[in-house]
Amino acid sequence: MQRQLTITLDAGTLQGLKDQDYALYIFAAVRYGPRLTQARSFGGGYPLVWSRLETYLTSTDVTFDDGLPSAYVSTTPLVENAVIQVGSSNPTGPGQTVVVDQYGQLTGLTTGSPGTISIHNTGDTAWSCGLLLPLNQTSMPICAFPLHGGAMDMIAPTARILVMFAINSIPPGSAVSTAYSNGLLIDFSGETQRAVGFDIDKGWSAGNAVWARDIPAGSDIGALLITN
Repeated sequence: MQRQLTITLDAGTLQGLKDQDYALYIFAAVRYGPRLTQARSFGGGYPLVWSRLETYLTSTDVTFDDGLPSAYVSTTPLVENAVIQVGSSNPTGPGQTVVVDQYGQLTGLTTGSPGTISIHNTGDTAWSCGLLLPLNQTSMPICAFPLHGGAMDMIAPTARILVMFAINSIPPGSAVSTAYSNGLLIDFSGETQRAVGFDIDKGWSAGNAVWARDIPAGSDIGALLITN
């Protein structure tokens, strides 16, 4: 489903963010399972910087579609701050399985577990894998998980995103586990549009809406954005 977030800033906040070289960072939440045997409680995976917007105004629209995912694999080792480079990808959807062969090529199948996208590695080479979602008409990776030989990861996009303004230094596709600024977790469940505000001193505002949750700087966003 296509969704739109409108972010409003006053002129002073806009100038302050520009003066300090801040960018708008966007992350997406996913559901993950059933393999939870890694040291990290959410399957050894990471949220990725979905988008870094360096151009924004007093009113900025962010448009994304959580109904058009693609599965991908990567040869980038999955560690903190790694910038994941997408190798092969394949459009897919909940209830479908994507098969990864020994060469990292992806083939989509129509059968799978209801509500999830299964990525099945039929070879004996380890990859990183995850989902791509379109944001502002460009599909970018939103998460990354280890995918060992013979293993299968099960991932599903959600209608929740995290936004934050922070120093413009982290590239898109970066594996991040800790919030480097205060952010706002926004739930679009059942809705196509949300509107929020940001003040450089007072932080995010959404009129005390139940669909918005403040996320303090330093929070564990891995556990926040990757749930069972």
